[in-house]
Amino acid sequence: MTDSVTNTFTQIYQAEVKAAYQRENAILRRTVRSRTMTGANRIYFPTLGKGEATSKARHADVVPMNLEHGRVYAEPEDFYAPEYIDDLDAAKTNQSLRTDYARASAAALGRATDNVIISALDTTSNTTSAAALDSDGGGALTLPVVTGLSQELTDRDVPPDMLRFAVINPATLSELLQVEGATSSDFTRQQLLTTGREPAYWMGFNWIVHTGLPAGVKGYFYHQPSVGLGIGKDLTSKTDWVPEKVAWLVNSWMSMGAVVIDDDGVIELTA
Repeated sequence: MTDSVTNTFTQIYQAEVKAAYQRENAILRRTVRSRTMTGANRIYFPTLGKGEATSKARHADVVPMNLEHGRVYAEPEDFYAPEYIDDLDAAKTNQSLRTDYARASAAALGRATDNVIISALDTTSNTTSAAALDSDGGGALTLPVVTGLSQELTDRDVPPDMLRFAVINPATLSELLQVEGATSSDFTRQQLLTTGREPAYWMGFNWIVHTGLPAGVKGYFYHQPSVGLGIGKDLTSKTDWVPEKVAWLVNSWMSMGAVVIDDDGVIELTA
């Protein structure tokens, strides 16, 4: 094997990492608002207050709404997912190693992406318990809990559109599946969480199961535009020959940070 990797190998490796990252591992990235500003130390998300319409007399001046303008920012952190491929191993199992390492890199960066988003969600000041929403539910996720969470968001003028997400842990999923309306075809056309990856829409939320929620948190319920993921540098991959290791260094990296844009659109659910 020569001292340089062919462009074909590098391009295929990067393509495989990106495909695996998007398809399997970055579960929560699509559930939040994203903004890319390459090389920025801070990535800003504008906020806009609510306006009020007014009437006016004929030929009178219109009254400006005087909307309140603000902004919040995410500070990107750098994340790397490197690994060495021994030259002799590569000579024997080149194709297999490339694919396996691509999936491993994608998984590592996908988990990092989700952890960044979860850390931002965990900063919300809106925390409620299942027991408070349903005193007879024993702290489990029941139908009154789900309707109570939906009502809380609606009371804060969060739009009841298709952009509300419910990210829950596996234990909460087990409780959810005990709710008849969540599983019966009499109440829903879509089987709830058949894969655990593709969101299932029920009771106004897109439901996703995630194993990385903090201890004591049953789930996060939020509106997509209320949480922002700032990308300082999107997923990039490179392969280099390291003579001291007699190996190829295959590396993927990205820079990102997350922030809650509108705290009214986020609820943390505990038992």
